[in-house]
Amino acid sequence: MEYAINRRTVEEVAAYLRRRDVRRLVDMAERADPQMSAILEILARYDRLEDSAFYVLGVAVVSYMLTTRGEEHWRLAASHSSGEPLSDLRGFVASSPSLRLGRRARLARIERLVSFHPRFLEEFDSYLIDLEALRRDLARVLKADPDSKTIVFATKMFYYTAKAAGLSVQVPFSIPVPVDRRLCLLSLASGVVTGGIADLREARRLLSKAPHLVREAWSAAGRRGGVPPLRLDALLWLLGGCYERGGREGAFRLALDLFPELPRGAEPFIKLLLGLRP
Repeated sequence: MEYAINRRTVEEVAAYLRRRDVRRLVDMAERADPQMSAILEILARYDRLEDSAFYVLGVAVVSYMLTTRGEEHWRLAASHSSGEPLSDLRGFVASSPSLRLGRRARLARIERLVSFHPRFLEEFDSYLIDLEALRRDLARVLKADPDSKTIVFATKMFYYTAKAAGLSVQVPFSIPVPVDRRLCLLSLASGVVTGGIADLREARRLLSKAPHLVREAWSAAGRRGGVPPLRLDALLWLLGGCYERGGREGAFRLALDLFPELPRGAEPFIKLLLGLRP
């Protein structure tokens, strides 16, 4: 069976996204994201927001094929930051146990990003206003697809850095979710994407064969529901982790632990995303 987007389920997700309690849940998920905690620590270690943001970008663009859990990877990144983003990045990528695989290629990628540092500082204020400009420039410098996971993820982490610093940044509807194994797993569990059972093997296959369908499905849900797709990523990623650890039966309990002050009106939405239909 081929993978396909379930437009009916996409519309259900969109309808929930228009509700106030679900909008609150989206905000709560960004605050609960372990990556946000790491960014807060990174911000405390640099004198300038621009330096924090560049270090975060650098960590983000090498955050693939990790040899530790993502949460541990970002904890290590935060602990390595010391106030000088270029040397901090080089040192982190050269030594972090989370980046053992393909370290030479990652170091080369960081050097390409370092070449972008002067322009980044020059355009920093513009990037705060236009995240799409940052995404385009990152893709050009790194010679990557603007929709690739690391480019979109780096753009999200730049947004997180600005948000953690107390700035209001408009996230455009044109930027998709960064597709990884967890998002593929949740796409199958929720039924937003059909064509396979919701397990890790099938999630990896979906990631390999049709990540564009995952991007398209959540982009459509976000647009129809009035929430920029990139802002859905934290919630989807966290719930994908709940499903990964607890399976269909235990995922909802883990989600309740993750959101102890979950708005009552958001519970049915979480159940929908986890595939727990009545």
